[in-house]
Amino acid sequence: MKIATVCLVLLLAGCGRVGAPLPPFIRIPEQVTDLAVRQDGNNLILTWTNPATYVDGSEATDLAQIQIRENEIIVMNVEATGAGKTQTAVIPVGASLDRSRSFLVILETTRGKLSQVSNIATITPLAVPGRVLRLRAVVDQRRITLTWEKPQDHPELAEAYRVSRIAPAETQFVSETRYDDQRYRPGEMYTYQVTAMRGMVPGDGPESVSIVVEDKTAPLAPAGLDIVVSDTGAFVTWDANAESDLAGYRVFRNGMPAAERLTTTNSFFDADYQAGFSYAVSAVDEFGNESARSSPISGK
Repeated sequence: MKIATVCLVLLLAGCGRVGAPLPPFIRIPEQVTDLAVRQDGNNLILTWTNPATYVDGSEATDLAQIQIRENEIIVMNVEATGAGKTQTAVIPVGASLDRSRSFLVILETTRGKLSQVSNIATITPLAVPGRVLRLRAVVDQRRITLTWEKPQDHPELAEAYRVSRIAPAETQFVSETRYDDQRYRPGEMYTYQVTAMRGMVPGDGPESVSIVVEDKTAPLAPAGLDIVVSDTGAFVTWDANAESDLAGYRVFRNGMPAAERLTTTNSFFDADYQAGFSYAVSAVDEFGNESARSSPISGK
């Protein structure tokens, strides 16, 4: 009985012992180190990566907002999208052209804890060209052809044009107000965006156009018809069409087709010719589009 009582006393004494205190969490966010700024049209685009941890190395779980400051003045507060995620903010250029502007960001938690200031991102905004005008797309000649006009606002600043195809993604820079795309699949839809550029700074835009790859443009009507009549028939010739997607020509005799198949050269011999027969020719492309008929010509 005495031994049992001693054991119970020792056990109770052990339960009341307090361990070494744990260090408190320091829930101050790490600072942003990759702040960058670029100009897109009449806006400044700031990008950065929110820190994934606090300064003590623990996971950042309560990021609340980001202060965007210019010259130590808060110009914008944006809600934090999440720890470790890239974030973007848009600031209008306004009237502050051709002067340097510097930005930094500070993170704030739900408990009001602030990170140290980020790196400084600096830019000098420029005047840029406006949107391109009357963008259109046409499928013809085995290509998609985009055409547009220079911007109404500051056309003199348009040094080049950025042409972006959305899917599959591809971007090209051209100096003229025209772009040809020969890499496509018939029947599919393609969307393009065109932006006037001042150097590497985009102007207003982009302007967009979408098109389904269906060639509905007929060739030009053949011209230059001539006929030479001989004892064996009539030899009809014409100027060759320049279309790259030309499938052939349809020859008409007295308003009716003179042959079942298309003629693939710019000449036709008619062994059934009779005096007074008239001939006309149309051009047909690979998509089945047919031109108007040429002016008729008659043998003597």
